[in-house]
Amino acid sequence: MKVIEESAEHHFLTFLEKVRRDNSGWMALRVALSRRMKHDDIIEKPEYIKGKLHRLSQDSQEAVTILKEHLSSIEGVMLYRFSDSDVIALIRPTNEAHKTALQAIKVRVSEVYGESIVKLHNLAKDIYGFQKLADERLLSAGLIDSYNDMADANRVHSIPLRRDRREDAVVMIVEDDRFTASYAANILNKEYDVVLAKNGEDAIRLYIEHAPDVVFLDIHLPGLNGQETLRAIRKIDPKSCVFMLSVDTVKENIVNANKDGATGFLKKPFSKERLMVAVKKSPHITKPL
Repeated sequence: MKVIEESAEHHFLTFLEKVRRDNSGWMALRVALSRRMKHDDIIEKPEYIKGKLHRLSQDSQEAVTILKEHLSSIEGVMLYRFSDSDVIALIRPTNEAHKTALQAIKVRVSEVYGESIVKLHNLAKDIYGFQKLADERLLSAGLIDSYNDMADANRVHSIPLRRDRREDAVVMIVEDDRFTASYAANILNKEYDVVLAKNGEDAIRLYIEHAPDVVFLDIHLPGLNGQETLRAIRKIDPKSCVFMLSVDTVKENIVNANKDGATGFLKKPFSKERLMVAVKKSPHITKPL
């Protein structure tokens, strides 16, 4: 049995590609401990983030130990322990006895973690679903990195000071649509330094790194959505200036954005003039356009 913990997300991605070429017989036993990780609970008090992640990691290590014990009789098992504490065993049973044993193992592990956490998948029937899961593993690893950055009190507390001390204003665009991101960046980079993020996970880390003066944040993002990202940013910087972006103007989205501390809302597509007017509203930008 091989246990993969270092860069597990990347190894999983490449190994699944091999499985895709010949997926007959492959099974996956998943212990989805990341489902216990509730975003708003994790970020509620940044000083407690490391402790919460540590407890989840301990549960994950325990799951690895349990699976190693139960799967020891089956050869060729690939056991993955991911950054977000999910554990997945890839197994190719070679006989009916192993298949029967695998079903029994799934039941026993479910008794420990619950049926909603433990699932057994037939990869021959759901290989593309698992390839999507592999992509999600990479996003989830980025989320854990973001949480750890939020827990770095020294870096977080220096955000206002770093923002006030620099000469040039920084605008951050969080947008997974390449055209919209490029359009906005081309307008803004004539006057400002521009930081781009394609998802909420990256946005949190880049916010802490660059301490932007204003953020334009798409509501509909892969992984963490815009609302979840906004709440994380507001936790680390209550004085942040964040404008939400969306192709729709659903009242609930606007109300929730305002409730969570957004400065304003821009409907896509937006004009150069509307974008620049929004930038001017940031209290952190003092230089004229």
